[in-house]
Amino acid sequence: MSEVSPAYRRYLLGLMLLCLIVNYVDRQLPAILLPEIKKDMELSDTQLGFITGLAFAAFYAVVGIPLGRMIDVVSRRKMLAACIALWSAMTAASGAATNFAGLAVARFGVGIGEAGLAPAAYSLLSDVYPPHKRAAAFGIYAAGVPFGLLIAFLGGGWITDVFGWRMAFFALGLPGLLLAALVFFTVRDTPRGAVEGAVDAGKPPPFWTVFKTLFAIPSFRHCCLGTTFTGLVYTCIQTWVPSFLSRSFGMSTGEIGAWLAPAVGLGGLLGTILGGAVAQKLAEKDQRWMGWVPMIATGLGSLVGALTFLADDKLSAVLLIGVPLILCPVHLPIYGAILQNLASVRTRGSFPAISLFVASLIGLGIGPQMVGVASDLVRPVAGEESLRYALLLVVPFFGVWAAIHFYLGAKHIPADFAKAKLAN
Repeated sequence: MSEVSPAYRRYLLGLMLLCLIVNYVDRQLPAILLPEIKKDMELSDTQLGFITGLAFAAFYAVVGIPLGRMIDVVSRRKMLAACIALWSAMTAASGAATNFAGLAVARFGVGIGEAGLAPAAYSLLSDVYPPHKRAAAFGIYAAGVPFGLLIAFLGGGWITDVFGWRMAFFALGLPGLLLAALVFFTVRDTPRGAVEGAVDAGKPPPFWTVFKTLFAIPSFRHCCLGTTFTGLVYTCIQTWVPSFLSRSFGMSTGEIGAWLAPAVGLGGLLGTILGGAVAQKLAEKDQRWMGWVPMIATGLGSLVGALTFLADDKLSAVLLIGVPLILCPVHLPIYGAILQNLASVRTRGSFPAISLFVASLIGLGIGPQMVGVASDLVRPVAGEESLRYALLLVVPFFGVWAAIHFYLGAKHIPADFAKAKLAN
């Protein structure tokens, strides 16, 4: 049985939620600043796509695997505190960059630091919440994504309008150092697996064994690809829609942040919390709903979202883009619960890290880069409307592809969960 009190369980969930909020503020802050950064540094869309995509995601994905392995062995509290301190410092350093190379290096550092959050948070929360409560708990944790986006868009937009884009990096990056200290001094490394009576072997199995075990699970393979392509759609929207609204409708940075904040923040909050709760409730009768719920949400969200880039006025565009901003985050808590229900006690850091390698490199890295390259390619013909056509191509295609994989993964979830339970 778990040795933690209900009060500590709630505190840990709240603190991990705060960590994810700060994580997403620092991750997505450049998106709202891109129009100003582009003008100040005279960068192409391909370069902007690199800064917001591959510069972050390549290090986030690659470093995530060794960090996940370390989290399965060493103190999760110390590792998480160090990672928060690193990404916060590098976010602030982004504001001091004077050219493309300097900004890219700072984003490398943000990616390295942020790679440690998901493995540590999922592992810590899984040791205080039993399997039948994880989807709802992870739904609350995943609410950090829209909260972080709201602060990044609203706060970053306002600070940029008043003080400039460099101050936005300083003001929203440095507070994370205080959060790192809070994690270091208040989080406990609770007994691994105690909440469900699982046996802790004391050390994780060899990495190659973990890798082969994970990719041998059919539900993981399909749900990982579903999450990857959903993440690609969601990241492309987060990254490029502010620039689309600026170029196509002449909106200012502050205006964009204010208009998008309700859908990004409140809408996304509704999607993550209700997504986890609804999937958990439906899964009590049929576990395949763990795949069906994100299938419906991602498929519908991406198709309606594509209509944004056919809109000829800013009000219609903002209202339409709110649909995928609400529905795409639905998969986050559900996929987190799927991973942790498949993992053994000493692979709860490695499983998310390996998954994040795939999802981050493609979804967070290649997605924004793909849109930037496509925009530059069609610019000679489309001019300032080039982003409109690039996004119109990418969003519905990958959204439907993601929905297909969630549907295929749902078929295998009941059998795979049963095998994992027997193995523990």
